[in-house]
Amino acid sequence: MKPVREPVVLAGGDRKARRLYQTVLALGCLLAASTLILQYGFVFPERVENILAWVGVFLALLFLFLMVLDIAVAKDMRRALGTHTLEIIILGILAAELAVVYFAAPRPRDAGIRSVFLVKVYLISLQVYLLAVLLTRAIQAGRRLFLLSFSVAATVVSSFLFLILIGTAALLLPCATHGTLSPNISVIDALFTSTSAVCVTGLTVVDTATAFSRFGQSIILLLIQLGGFGIMTYAGVFAFALGGGIGVRGRALLQDFLSVEGLDRVTSLLKAIVTTTLLCEILGAAALYLGFRAGFSSPADTLFTSLFHSISAFCNAGFSTFSNNLENFASSPLVTLPVIVLIITGGIGFSVVYETAWWAPARIRGRLRHGHLSVHTRLVLRVTVILILVGFVAVLLAGDWRGCGWVKIALVGLFQSVTTRTAGLNTIPLHFLAPWCLVIFMMLMFIGGGSGGTAGGIKVSTLGLLYHSAKSLMRGRSRVEIMHRTILEKAVHTAFVISGLAAAYIACAIAALTWAEPNLPFFDLAFEVFSAFGTVGLSLGVTAKLSTLGKLIIILTMYVGRVGPLTVFIAMARRRDEALYEYPPAAIVVG
Repeated sequence: MKPVREPVVLAGGDRKARRLYQTVLALGCLLAASTLILQYGFVFPERVENILAWVGVFLALLFLFLMVLDIAVAKDMRRALGTHTLEIIILGILAAELAVVYFAAPRPRDAGIRSVFLVKVYLISLQVYLLAVLLTRAIQAGRRLFLLSFSVAATVVSSFLFLILIGTAALLLPCATHGTLSPNISVIDALFTSTSAVCVTGLTVVDTATAFSRFGQSIILLLIQLGGFGIMTYAGVFAFALGGGIGVRGRALLQDFLSVEGLDRVTSLLKAIVTTTLLCEILGAAALYLGFRAGFSSPADTLFTSLFHSISAFCNAGFSTFSNNLENFASSPLVTLPVIVLIITGGIGFSVVYETAWWAPARIRGRLRHGHLSVHTRLVLRVTVILILVGFVAVLLAGDWRGCGWVKIALVGLFQSVTTRTAGLNTIPLHFLAPWCLVIFMMLMFIGGGSGGTAGGIKVSTLGLLYHSAKSLMRGRSRVEIMHRTILEKAVHTAFVISGLAAAYIACAIAALTWAEPNLPFFDLAFEVFSAFGTVGLSLGVTAKLSTLGKLIIILTMYVGRVGPLTVFIAMARRRDEALYEYPPAAIVVG
């Protein structure tokens, strides 16, 4: 395993040179962050905006200097160039676009650097990239990347909390809403929206389509993307992109977070996650573009809407740029079918996706002998198919389909069955369905999707373990067996603990929310809690009516549902005791 690679300047040289290099990195981080906030979070005169844009160019030149310096003093020039391939491509694009500004654009010096659309897009991307590069370089220099002395649970809990707070601050910027000098959104609403985006839930207290500007919607989209797979995943990918490694501690963190067996598979799975994520989201956006293009006059608006819903569906977020979600596209296969595929692919779990994917390398698939899938993958696939069929039949029986064609009935039934367990997008108003069907929806939201993906809930593998445990108990067997394999007792115990903690938390949350909102219907509040805990995002219309206390309860529920109640309790524990002894057995009458 490769160690974390330092910049060559820090690997050798005297203390003064090392201190100077670290100072330049710190100033670059501060300048990049300040420029991003000022340039895109506030409204300034055009002259000031052009100055801020040139600051971005200065950052590009600063990073170019640091990159050239790192390559120049490297012993292996070819290897050094290989580690900076991504940076070289980005800077080459910038140089080409700047040449367009000064040699091809009409009135280039009068128009200013921000007048060319492509240059503006590249500068935004480059500034974000530079900020991430400089921050990661600074962390690598101190040998601290993925080497923090936190437990796995504490790292997961803190990373999501950190991202939520950053997202809240970003959504409070005036340009995120339609304000000029101050935001048109309260702090609690910004916190609620940020938590919903990071926890890929989709519950909203304000209309995403009207309350947020295109910049604000872009922030929400970024939070969805980062929260979908966790900031640790992207930090690990970025560390590899910079030519370094993440060490044994980092691999252990990602192994637990991604629910993958074996440290040797973490690196391959990590790289494959980004590749497949980008591929699925791009293909999904292309397919959705065909379904959305009739409703927009501008190709740019169509492209942004398609990309937003593609990422939202793949990350199982449930956010939409339409005020009524996807209800206008209930009969459109060009919209509903791509969304269904994206939801299932993102929510079933990456280990399952790559084990069943024919294009995945053998080291990622991890298949057993004779090409058989693992027990986990087969269990997840079977339970997922059963749950989809249950939801599909429930929707068909509960709805009033008079005047609807069979194509619409099939699309709506399949769509709502798939999206109810984790995604939160909807093509029909939920009040269209009978109350008994909504109860089934609450059960599906409680179960959720697959482990190691973007879904919430107790996970389908947990449900499968509970079923087979009950089956073994009824047959009088002391061991749990699935598909001719004996399941470890620790996995069975964990399944029961997760289910018990989840049920207990939901019961407490419903009681607290009912106490905080005495004027709202109990059934609607219970549905809201199940939706928040399962990170689904479906609602019966009470989200915007919640008081501040009610919003805080739902915020906490979304957070606990995303990271998992067991993870939260482990993170709160001071230490983990591994007993080296065993007491005599005792009998307790149960049942």
